[in-house]
Amino acid sequence: MQIKLGDFGLATKLEFEGERKRTVCGTPNYIAPEIIDNSGNSSGHSYEVDVWSFAVIIYTLLVGRPPFETSDVKATYKKIRNVEYSFPDTVQVSDQAKSLIKALLVLEPAKRLKIDEIFEHPFF
Repeated sequence: MQIKLGDFGLATKLEFEGERKRTVCGTPNYIAPEIIDNSGNSSGHSYEVDVWSFAVIIYTLLVGRPPFETSDVKATYKKIRNVEYSFPDTVQVSDQAKSLIKALLVLEPAKRLKIDEIFEHPFF
């Protein structure tokens, strides 16, 4: 079975390896912390934001709601900035899935798994 996920509603194209974007865009529940805090961040963001969003998608598919969801966008952004989420006791999530999500939802973009490392993870 092959599954492909995509959401290109607010996508941008990187023109060259190492390019960094500085635009603030994305669905609030899926947006990476470096996009929220981009003001004053001269380095911008790149593929790492997609890794973050991928983790949010996995969590959402397994749990039934996004990990940082609140009824207020500012509160959601605060939870994202603090990487404040948990796995509910009411939903059974495997240790491998939890491990993968925790390795992707990391505040420091450079410390997140790289795309090729994701598919080497025991979850897959």
